[in-house]
Amino acid sequence: MKLSDSFTIKATNKEVWDVFMDAESLGGCVPGCKHIRAVTPTQYEAEMEVKVQFMTIKFQATGELKNPVEQESFEVEMVGKPFSLAGLFKTNLNIQLNSPEPHVTEVHYDMNLQMTGRLASLGDVLMRGTVKKAAKEFADNVQELFYEKQNS
Repeated sequence: MKLSDSFTIKATNKEVWDVFMDAESLGGCVPGCKHIRAVTPTQYEAEMEVKVQFMTIKFQATGELKNPVEQESFEVEMVGKPFSLAGLFKTNLNIQLNSPEPHVTEVHYDMNLQMTGRLASLGDVLMRGTVKKAAKEFADNVQELFYEKQNS
């Protein structure tokens, strides 16, 4: 499943970059992230749960930051295994940061999500809606994080 979208944050590329490079700060913006821990500066582990219409899927995930170009772009590769379902998911996420005007950053992302096993049997249509909803919630949470920083 492939998804692309973008959202805007009222902050500089550097400010956005700094938050995106801090997995533990960013974890609070990720819907369903219960715990995240940096293992190295480029690798992390997370416990997450995702609500899909009729069930909640809890899983353990590992992620790795790849090909960072400071204040411009990076990739994240994440692999997750549900605790109670057979299968796994693998996500490749490419992020581009652009500055259309001073103190405004546009975050553009391309995501490729692959699922195997029972997880895949939930169906592309069902998962696509869940992933789109989570992506919008993530964007809203990041925007709120910067709004709070500016007004504190």
